[in-house]
Amino acid sequence: MVKTMINYLAFGDSLTVGFGAPEGHGFVSIYRQKVERLLNVPVHLKHAGKNGATTSELLETLESDPSLQKDVQEADLITITAGGNDLIQAAIPFFYQGDALFLKSALQTYESNYKKLLLQIEELRIGIDNPYLVALIGLYNPLPQVPDAAYWVQRFNLFLRKLEQPHVHIVQVYDAFVGQDSRYISEDAIHPNEQGYDELARQVEKAFSLHQLQQLVH
Repeated sequence: MVKTMINYLAFGDSLTVGFGAPEGHGFVSIYRQKVERLLNVPVHLKHAGKNGATTSELLETLESDPSLQKDVQEADLITITAGGNDLIQAAIPFFYQGDALFLKSALQTYESNYKKLLLQIEELRIGIDNPYLVALIGLYNPLPQVPDAAYWVQRFNLFLRKLEQPHVHIVQVYDAFVGQDSRYISEDAIHPNEQGYDELARQVEKAFSLHQLQQLVH
């Protein structure tokens, strides 16, 4: 059976919201349009982004929100942005106190929560035969001014690679953003601007082959 529509669930933090760019110019909107053009079918978007959300908050939402759980069950395509706020919240005390334990603890929490997030998605999909794809979007360095931030961002990204599965792809955006602060980062010096989100959408587009996406409509 050929599907006439793709259900796309965008779940995550302020990067999913598109904070820092004009409305409709976040990576989610841009990526949705790219998929529509590639597959020539409408892509129905469910937006579950929350500014400032940590992995703990995202996990709690996924475990407790029946509406979001239903969206997961119906989704053909899921993108997740998570971890940036865990890193930022730990980097602030690290910056003032110089104790790497803050960042080490944040990394451990991030690893534990991300595993649980994916497990929860798997459990929600039990008994659903329709194929689905998940893109986990890695971190760029939101704090290049903080000593050692680059090291810890890369530790976060390294862990993410361990979660790769045939239907779960990791989108590494770190290299695309290195040295591009003036081009890709908004005035708040943390979130991407319009060009930055466009680059994020390009990186997500590269995560899945056309063949993989085509499997979602057949």
